[in-house]
Order: sequence, then structure tokens, then C-alpha cells
Amino acid sequence: MGKPIGQRNLFTVPGAEPSLWRAGPTSCLLLHGFTANPEEMQFLAGDLHGRGNTILNLRLAGHGTNPRDLARIHWTDWLLSVEDGLDLLRGLSEQTVLIGQSMGGMIALTAAAQYSVAGVVTLSTPYFGFPRIQVLLAYLMGALGMTAHKQVKEHPELGQRREADYPAYAKYPVRIIVELSRLQRAMHACLPQVKAPVLVVQSLQDMGGMDDLERIYTALGSVGKEKLVLEGFDHSVVRDEKRQVVFDAIGDFLKRIEAKK
Repeated sequence: MGKPIGQRNLFTVPGAEPSLWRAGPTSCLLLHGFTANPEEMQFLAGDLHGRGNTILNLRLAGHGTNPRDLARIHWTDWLLSVEDGLDLLRGLSEQTVLIGQSMGGMIALTAAAQYSVAGVVTLSTPYFGFPRIQVLLAYLMGALGMTAHKQVKEHPELGQRREADYPAYAKYPVRIIVELSRLQRAMHACLPQVKAPVLVVQSLQDMGGMDDLERIYTALGSVGKEKLVLEGFDHSVVRDEKRQVVFDAIGDFLKRIEAKK
């Protein structure tokens, strides 16, 4: 089982604590999606640990506590979360691969241009973000108010959680849309600077589909880049009932990276 790490935040919701799974010389730093928490990546963590990899299932700043905590977050805080994770893993493994779901993939690609990593895996990662008019409105509104995920109601028993089987906030501060837009622009600028091997995974049924995949893939500066196109997967491919296909592809990607050591 994964072991909780660091100082436990008394306000962290159950299941949202970061966890460390120690094993082999290659480590995987897992980055969950927007408004989610480490529980989103737990199935992948268990699978990759079972293949002999050291796993750090990270909790990104402002997540897994209370939605209003995101009102104080800047996109660079998420990069600092990654930096802290890499510092921890540096003494436990020989090389680290960043694996990010959705927004986590945006952070992983941006971080890979700045820190030394052995590889990157992006899962359902968007190239485009919120429409410009929505970003402008969020900027003008500042920290006022909360907005809900589309077609999602707050769980009647779990409160701030979206659904019983999906670990994410039901609502988020309007102003965080501005930070997501800034992260998006940073990722665009960083893609040509990413030199590590990258596996880009995308479902045809996802929001941006092949357009997002091709734009990210084409802009990457990596020579060792690969892509995996999925059919009929939910946005959170790490929790989809067909997720083993994705896990096997990531496992094979990690083997190819280890073979290059």
C-alpha cells in the first residue's frame, strides 16, 4: 500500500493525501487533474508499483482540501509541487518519469522543459483551455464567487465532492480559470523545449480529441515521442473501466526508457 508522506494537512479530505510507494530505480511522479486529488491516480499507482516502479502520487497545491483554497493558488504553485516531488524522489531512484492526467499533463509538460526527467506521459491533456471570453470574465470577476462543473451537482452526502466514485471538487473559484489560462500559455511555450521521451495518450471522445493530441505531439521538441489514440474512453482514462489498456501502454513506455539507461 502507498504510504502517506510529509506533514498531513488536517483539512485534507480522506484519500487525498499524497503517498509514496517504494520499489525499483525508476520512479513515477503522478499528477492528478484539475479539482481532483491523488485518489484519481490510485489505480495507476497500484499498477505501476506492481511492475516494480517507485511511485509518488502527488497532491497539487489547492487540491484535496476545500475548493476555496484554489482561490489563493497561482499556476506556478503547481510547478513548485512538482519540484518538491522531484526533490524527494531524487534520493530514492535513479530517474523519474512525470505522468499527468488532464491538467496534470499540462503541468508535466511545462515542468519537463525546466527540470531533468527521464520521460513524460500525458493523459487526456488539453491543448486549448477555456474560451477567451470566459477567461476575461473570470479576470474581471476576480475572487468573487464559485462556479460548478458542468452538469455536476454537489454530492448529497459527501459535500464538496462531485460524485461518490470520482474524487474532485463539485465547484471551484472563478479566478482559477485565469491561472489555468496562464498554465496553458506556459505549456505552449515549453513544448518545443521538452527533449525527454513523451507518450501522448488521448481518447477520440474527449473534449479536444485528436486536435489536442496532434497539436501537442507536433509542437514537442522530443525526438522520442509516441502517441496512443483511444476509442470510447472517458476523460479520466485512469479511472475508465478499460483503463488496463492505458496502464499496459505506460508500462511498456517505461520499459523502453529503462532500456536506454
